[in-house]
Amino acid sequence: MKILAIDDDSSALEILSMLVAHAGYSDIETAASAGIALERITSASRPFECILLDIQMPVMDGIEFCDLLRRLPGYGDCPIIMVTAMTDKRYMDQAYAAGASAYVTKPFDANGLAVCLADAARRLGDARMHG
Repeated sequence: MKILAIDDDSSALEILSMLVAHAGYSDIETAASAGIALERITSASRPFECILLDIQMPVMDGIEFCDLLRRLPGYGDCPIIMVTAMTDKRYMDQAYAAGASAYVTKPFDANGLAVCLADAARRLGDARMHG
């Protein structure tokens, strides 16, 4: 599964990369902003199959970026896992309204993230079998 992790905190990206690898997924790229992520997405030879997305980022926050992603060709059904320190229900509601598939809070819950990734991989496999 091809994964893109987006967070403006470089240490969070390092931790996410390690947790994703520990969960058994080795194809991960990172981006330090929504702008960089958009460049990676538009220049990718094949679409990313799962997005890990922080909410609190400068210029464009994760909720705005999630909404933008949902309108890009190939990303209407892509699993988008919000990975954020924002625990207020208001942020969760906004993220799901923008098209988020799952919501994991920081500090990172390795098992919770692994379950979300496994669910994303399962849905991707289902889509490939039926698509």
